[in-house]
Amino acid sequence: MQTPSKQYLKKHWRPLALVVLLLVTLPLSLPLAQHAWEWVTGASYQAAAIVVDTSHQNGPVRPIWMGVAQGFEKKEGEDFRLTATVPYMRAVGVKYVRIDHLYDGYGVVSRGADGRLTYNWTKLDAMVSDIVSAGATPYFSLSYMPDVISHSDILDYPNNWGEWGQVVGATVAHYSRDYRGGLPNVIYEVWNEPDLFGGWKASYTDKNYQQLYSVASNAAVSVRGAKPFQIGGPATTGFYTSWVDGFYNKLDSTVRIDFFSWHRYSTDVQQFVSDVQQAQQLIAPKISKAQSIYISESGVSSDKGSQYDGRWAAAHYLAVNLALENSVADMVMPFEVMDDANGQGQFHGGWGMLTNPAYGAVVPKPRYRAMQLLSQMTGMQLPHVGDGTYVTALAARDPSGVVRVLAVNYDPSGTHQEIFPLALANLADGVYTVQEQYLSGRTVSNDISISSGVALQRQIVLTPSDAVLVTVTKR
Repeated sequence: MQTPSKQYLKKHWRPLALVVLLLVTLPLSLPLAQHAWEWVTGASYQAAAIVVDTSHQNGPVRPIWMGVAQGFEKKEGEDFRLTATVPYMRAVGVKYVRIDHLYDGYGVVSRGADGRLTYNWTKLDAMVSDIVSAGATPYFSLSYMPDVISHSDILDYPNNWGEWGQVVGATVAHYSRDYRGGLPNVIYEVWNEPDLFGGWKASYTDKNYQQLYSVASNAAVSVRGAKPFQIGGPATTGFYTSWVDGFYNKLDSTVRIDFFSWHRYSTDVQQFVSDVQQAQQLIAPKISKAQSIYISESGVSSDKGSQYDGRWAAAHYLAVNLALENSVADMVMPFEVMDDANGQGQFHGGWGMLTNPAYGAVVPKPRYRAMQLLSQMTGMQLPHVGDGTYVTALAARDPSGVVRVLAVNYDPSGTHQEIFPLALANLADGVYTVQEQYLSGRTVSNDISISSGVALQRQIVLTPSDAVLVTVTKR
């Protein structure tokens, strides 16, 4: 008489044998699947095989992703606020929020009956209060020209350059000295995309950016009692060597410059890297002290579109930040925090990381979820090797000893998928909880025992435009 277990084995031996075979051949089948994908798609690339050394560290993680930009995205006749986004920004630790249209959008500057300039900060204060409530500091794009002092319109030069200085000086005095006792570390950026909005030139013309900047910087510096702040520019539509030369070679050496900034919209991650490398090479010989480098707007495209509602733009956002983590870039600001309310439906291809409350409850889009993953990368960087053409990674150990590895699969076509090995070497013996949190929403958790110095290993499958945060906690 056969026991129940023997009966079961006799009846099911074929499927059980297949399971054993799959387990035995898994280390071989995964690379084969990778090559099969390459053969089917015709793609040629360097596959990732990421190995993290947990016994060494490369210095602190630099949270270059902790700034976000916001345009003046409002309905006609409505005041613009970020109130509904405050808990979301606070949750991911946003440190700076950049806003523009200060002078033409918030009704700040007017002229009294006596001909003097007067200021009403009510609407702008309300926006700043949202930023401060989120735990962040305002990054002001000092734009555009107030109507009451402009030669023609908001993109033109002032009739009286002294009045432009008065406006900037009043702004710095209000926010860096008077508002709530003065906000420390406010960033003031002179104009927004001067090469586009107003046709300003990095040369001597009627619309000379050097003059626009010099007057603004000198006025800001003259404010007495201000808390520490930064002033810089030029926030051009891209990185242009002519503007570096114009900024540093043609400005008087006494004019204060704290940072150089530009915008970059491109699907090519290497373009962001090249910009920063070129900026470092060109700027370093021209200055006597270190200056910050800000990409104050960024994205896959300067045009709205469905890409901003999906994972592809989120994977791009992660890939850019990972590529620039060890560069001289100090902040890379995605555009923008929140969608406008002028589209057809809640998801209408707006630039926002969050939907607009005009369509109901605010909904996080994939770029916001990507920022949630990034915000967990704290502590000290861990060295790693094995980045591929499309899959790149960042590894870190936080102050409590938890190890995290963030890996993203980004390619400009949004079609590549990859299976790759991840190994964490030199972990202490013990049992570890390994959680895999995917940008696509999937979560996997396993307990893994490590002994005799064997590396902790996982096989990671990333579908197109996906990312994973692997968190390893010793039990």
